[in-house]
Amino acid sequence: MSVLAYGRGLLGQLGKKLREVGLSGRAFVISDDVVYPLYGEEAMAGLRAAGYESAAYQLPAGEPTKCLQTASILYDWLVDQRAERIDAIVALGGGVVGDVAGFVAATFLRGMPLVQVPTTILAQIDSSIGGKVGVNHPKGKNLIGAFHPARLIVGDTDTLRSLSPRLLADGWAEGIKCAMILDAELLDVLEAHADGLGDLSSPLVPEVIERCAQHKVRVVTEDEHEAGLRMILNYGHTIGQALEAALDYQVLLHGEAVSIGMVGAAEIAVRRGLLEPSLAERQNRVLARFGLPTRFPADAPPPQVDSVMERMTRDKKSRGAQLRWILLDRIGHARIEAGIPLELVREVVAELLGQ
Repeated sequence: MSVLAYGRGLLGQLGKKLREVGLSGRAFVISDDVVYPLYGEEAMAGLRAAGYESAAYQLPAGEPTKCLQTASILYDWLVDQRAERIDAIVALGGGVVGDVAGFVAATFLRGMPLVQVPTTILAQIDSSIGGKVGVNHPKGKNLIGAFHPARLIVGDTDTLRSLSPRLLADGWAEGIKCAMILDAELLDVLEAHADGLGDLSSPLVPEVIERCAQHKVRVVTEDEHEAGLRMILNYGHTIGQALEAALDYQVLLHGEAVSIGMVGAAEIAVRRGLLEPSLAERQNRVLARFGLPTRFPADAPPPQVDSVMERMTRDKKSRGAQLRWILLDRIGHARIEAGIPLELVREVVAELLGQ
């Protein structure tokens, strides 16, 4: 199970945190050319302060970096550095860096210790936790990967201050999702402090982010390889990921797509008689308070309904010919449902797209 360390000003204590979990080799920091200039030196200084010998590699920022060619470049670098299995890979950055560095840690020398140092809300709440690491294939996202949980996750919430308002909102989508499926009291907190959390002015930011992270750790610890319980973390993803794919991963950020997907999933639950309409409306109000979309943006050309529906049929959460949906029956509790009529899904998707 991953050890969590969340709070403000933790980059300077990075080496100390590695010592606390028993990592004693060298530290190989993998970052990108946006994050490293902002936080790389502080992280390296934190490692040196605890006596770690370290080296760093900067990748080009962005989704195209998440590929086998990048992994091969990093393998060459680690060979040149004479990396050993006792050494640690430290992923400093957002989801792309975490996935690529994690994949390299899982596969180089048949596995090296991994430390995740996520610098976005989305990564601190979601992608750095649970051990799902990998790279994209030309025919699909995340088709090549492994389960390789981090020994340590260090979430320094001070790093979030460099994010744009849109990227902050994008990350909070995962926090709202966490509340909807697992923690009704957390939704109360998000609702009451939306403005201060949304712009990071609230002192509750580290506590709320760590609370979300702890929920994910608990779920993935019980279901490491996504055989059952872990599937509830896909709330909003069936429609959201189909939207992303239909748009060629342009127009919408991941959290924005999931937000729209959560609206759709709640509407399906209402129409199936599982969820009170007032609870779906409450979810949608909270999403809007954090600056997240509840419908497809009116200022962008939407994908065709047929294109979104076709992407859903390829969904990795399907089994046999049936999609498995994560639906709410109350705030803080989700269930897995199959057999949802495609006609109903199509109606809801058309409404979300304004068609």
